[in-house]
Amino acid sequence: MNQRSIVLLLLAATGLASCGSHTPYVTTTGTLPPNAIMTVRAVQAGINAYKPAVGQPDDLFTVSATALGGVPPEAPTIRRVGNGIVVDARAPLRNLLLRVPANVNLNVDSQRGDVDVTEISGNVDVHAGVGSVDVMIAGYAQASVAKGQISVTMGSTTWPGVLTFRNRDGDVEVWVTETAKFRVHMHTGDGMLFTDFPLHGTSSGTGETIDGVVNGGAARAIDIDVKRGNIRLLSLHPEA
Repeated sequence: MNQRSIVLLLLAATGLASCGSHTPYVTTTGTLPPNAIMTVRAVQAGINAYKPAVGQPDDLFTVSATALGGVPPEAPTIRRVGNGIVVDARAPLRNLLLRVPANVNLNVDSQRGDVDVTEISGNVDVHAGVGSVDVMIAGYAQASVAKGQISVTMGSTTWPGVLTFRNRDGDVEVWVTETAKFRVHMHTGDGMLFTDFPLHGTSSGTGETIDGVVNGGAARAIDIDVKRGNIRLLSLHPEA
């Protein structure tokens, strides 16, 4: 895979074309303050999250649901919790398009469907059942999947505590800025590990493990565990 860069985040402006030509049957908008949490729970949907569109206020959120076909199902419900919101999509959907306000954190819990998050300015936490997760943000993220692929590119060099990445059946790829200081634990029960950070691992049967520190280490850490699949921890070289 070619080296990814924070500059790729700019591709979000054109990425909406990939959401398909199907028209949403319901769209809800509102406002959220910085540091709020936008929590999304979906039974089945392809989820795409972006920052507000050009010309929209930075504090505006949008939730647009597209039906699978036929009679549209029950619309997602949205309720306020503290200074954030919880979006519940209890019916299967074709797509759930999210516009996440500036500096608002996004939590996603999806039972089935791919999750793509691009260019939002908050941090991201994704838990998916069946489906792949692709995150490209300037902040930090963590993710878990039962079956699918995980690919995360994060630009932040600092984060609180331990970022965890879990996959039962599928690969995990994490890109981290080359200057970040952190501890690392990576383990696959059946697969291979690769990193271009100066780390060394051990193998036992079909499994491999790496434990070490990057750039002298710090209180923060990255913990990646896969039952069946490969792990790649790669250094991100932002353009000047």
